[in-house]
Amino acid sequence: MAPRQTMVIKGEDGEMIECEVISTTEKESSFQKSAPIINPTLAGLFGFLNLIPGLGTFLAAHTLLCGKKCSYSSPVKGYFVGLLAAFLQLISSALIIGWFWSLWHGVYIARKSNEARATKQWNKSIS
Repeated sequence: MAPRQTMVIKGEDGEMIECEVISTTEKESSFQKSAPIINPTLAGLFGFLNLIPGLGTFLAAHTLLCGKKCSYSSPVKGYFVGLLAAFLQLISSALIIGWFWSLWHGVYIARKSNEARATKQWNKSIS
């Protein structure tokens, strides 16, 4: 079982109260929401392919059409946002910004996939 996480807050009466953190969520941008939740090895490959700006993002977006999930409620919306991200990464790579964005997005895809796998394993362990 995962270690218990707590935080201390000041109550209405001024006393410090320890509260248990049940869950947390990270705010994702529109482009981050389009990142598919895939096998971490495949996510690492797509991250590596993002050395060519937008290539890994483009290929990762296509996994949404093959039944993979993303943070959007509709995989089709995630697909089109992913294609837009890949295109913008490629176009803005002329200014170097797109290259860094592409690398960062590849790392994000891998991180999101690893977190999803860890959550799945943790949920299995407590059932």
